[in-house]
Amino acid sequence: MAPRKIEKITQRYPLKYRGSLFWFIFFLIIFFPIAIILFIKNATILKEDHYYSFNYNGAYGWLFFWVILFFPIAIILLFINGVDIIEER
Repeated sequence: MAPRKIEKITQRYPLKYRGSLFWFIFFLIIFFPIAIILFIKNATILKEDHYYSFNYNGAYGWLFFWVILFFPIAIILLFINGVDIIEER
């Protein structure tokens, strides 16, 4: 039996953070849940000349408030209000 030739397929999804890197790294080290929310708010993915990003449908002020006070409520808010995927050309 001849050995199979393994075919390698690479798809690139360049990730870009459009916010302040200082605050993202600061909260990544100090308080990780805020860094997650900052990432959802400011991250974009480039694929085939299209940028994809997330857009939270609620108020970011309440989301950050609940992240600081009690993180699981912020996750529930994400599910209740919803997150849209925005495509930019």
